[in-house]
Amino acid sequence: MNNSESFYTVVEKRRSVRNFKAQSIEQEKLDRILECGLKAPSHNHMREWHYILLRDEGVRKDILENSGAINRKSDRQYLDSLLANMHDENQRQVYSYSVPIQERLLLTAPEILLVCFGMNRKLQECESLYNLNNFASAWLVIENILLAMAAEGLYGVTMVPFRTDRIKNILGMPDNIEIATFIPFGYPQKEPALTQIKKELKDVVHINKW
Repeated sequence: MNNSESFYTVVEKRRSVRNFKAQSIEQEKLDRILECGLKAPSHNHMREWHYILLRDEGVRKDILENSGAINRKSDRQYLDSLLANMHDENQRQVYSYSVPIQERLLLTAPEILLVCFGMNRKLQECESLYNLNNFASAWLVIENILLAMAAEGLYGVTMVPFRTDRIKNILGMPDNIEIATFIPFGYPQKEPALTQIKKELKDVVHINKW
């Protein structure tokens, strides 16, 4: 297999997975994955990115119970409010399955990675897309990480927190560092399923105008 074939194979393999084996992840694999993240493009060339691995059960519980990172999923009204605005049946099925298990993911995933990035102003103070360049760069890091995981036979899912102020306080983070996402990840319990919602190029490519 040539290098281009290998790359496209990895892109096809990437899936969002929420059920993992109780199997530790080899440090050399983890190091390769995190190094791939650092090779992402950075708009200001400074690569103001940091990782936090949440391995302590007590810290995970503290974040879950006290930070407001996710809505407590025992509240059926929250899920119903999401589903009410969804009209694609595949999307509704994904959310009906994934939303109620987010608490379990934060407590039981073999690894949880926080991808963090530097900001020279608070997110809520950003006045234009340009001010969000650091945030955009962080998601390039995340994509590199997800593809590197797939290449290593590992899978995860992104979980963007509803609020980060209390998480940052729990973790002792500096004021100028923000959290882009949680990534619970590990070895999948079973072969990841194919993505059900697909787009055709002819439906999304526009030439010169919409």
